[in-house]
Amino acid sequence: MHPADCEHLPAAGALRGSVIVLHGYGASGAVHAGDGRAFAEHGVEVLLPDAPGHGCRNDGRLAKLAQLHDGRRRAAILDIARQWIPEVRMLAAERRARGARRVVVVGTSMGGFAALGALRAPRVLDAVAALLTSPELLDEEDLPQECPPVLIGVADRDEAVPPGPAKAFAARIDAELHEYPHSEHLMREPDWLDLWSQTASFVRRNLSLA
Repeated sequence: MHPADCEHLPAAGALRGSVIVLHGYGASGAVHAGDGRAFAEHGVEVLLPDAPGHGCRNDGRLAKLAQLHDGRRRAAILDIARQWIPEVRMLAAERRARGARRVVVVGTSMGGFAALGALRAPRVLDAVAALLTSPELLDEEDLPQECPPVLIGVADRDEAVPPGPAKAFAARIDAELHEYPHSEHLMREPDWLDLWSQTASFVRRNLSLA
């Protein structure tokens, strides 16, 4: 994966921060082009990469996954997120080499699995926001000694990704937690707008822009 293959909202002025937004299963980076503008600040770029098999990287696997029963499909989605983790870490390191002093990742659902998985040592991220997801791909023994700030967003009625593991993880690492008791995985619009607003504030704080 290379930034040239990503949807990209370039920084105005000299680059000093990068926000990498990771989409959910069956979507693409372009889905979050509008959402990504919430992170736009002077000197901050927003990268919207496509996951393996998604968007401009379509290789036919999504059509095959759609035919699987729920358990096998979920395992296949986790495999995609697992493949994405080293790409995300590589992209973060590349942006830092290009001048970004701070790099933050925001991931939703499948993208959140990859975002949390990318927290492992050595530390390449300055903050992670993981929404509607679970820490299944992260072995907490592999966390860097100084874990970066983490925001967790959960919907209490989520049956696709039950919120319990994410809430327990948030408590263990003292993450910023936002809970929405009336929403399912496909969140109610006001809840989603509030969560994205909270995420934007978290990102700005951790880019030292607030």
